[in-house]
Amino acid sequence: MTGWQVGSAVSANGLRQTGTTRQSLEKDSPPSAVEPAATPPLRSIHTTTFPQILQRLGASLAVTTYQAGKLVLLRSEPRSDGTVLNTHFRGFNKPMGFAWEPGRFALGTNTEIWEFHDLPAVARKLDTAESPAHHDAAFLPRCAHVTGDVQIHEMVWAPPRKIPGSSEPAHRSDLCFVNTRFSCLATRSDTYNFVPRWRPPFISALAPEDRCHLNGVCLRDGKLRYVTALGETDTPSG
Repeated sequence: MTGWQVGSAVSANGLRQTGTTRQSLEKDSPPSAVEPAATPPLRSIHTTTFPQILQRLGASLAVTTYQAGKLVLLRSEPRSDGTVLNTHFRGFNKPMGFAWEPGRFALGTNTEIWEFHDLPAVARKLDTAESPAHHDAAFLPRCAHVTGDVQIHEMVWAPPRKIPGSSEPAHRSDLCFVNTRFSCLATRSDTYNFVPRWRPPFISALAPEDRCHLNGVCLRDGKLRYVTALGETDTPSG
């Protein structure tokens, strides 16, 4: 079995309760001047075969962890003593939903959706003679849409629908996300925080009450087909 694990430890800001420390603070410095304890760095543990699988597939893996507030990019890195796993951490406010399609990806956080686009010219500049690996892509933030705190869970790029009989090219994919707080599937809007597109038939009203903890969505044959929820309930925090 292959796998990986990401952990973080957060230490509480505090002081050693000794008479000397307490007296020194009272006389010499205000509490705000005391430096908090250093937060240990994030670390990862993985099996030896995991980076080999990523290398064989020619792929990288993106993982969100809202507990640590990180987007983690996992990629293989060849070295003289073998292939190892390179973990690239980027901080966001409660990242959860993630959706990728060629050339861009979207990341759902606490109150907004970030959209990153691949700039091949930037990726080429990252390669140097000392680089341990070749950079295939470099994603830069291009826009952020404010959704408010709607508890975004899974997200997918829904392929555009071609108009029957029309010669016009189809538009780009539309981002659909699980709006857990309002118990619906939603899309972005230029005017509103979101536009509700679908809700389970047992949900009687659109309200910020997380009535069934809708959390997953899946495509089949390029169409929205499946969702997951914790139960068929229609009550607040059901």
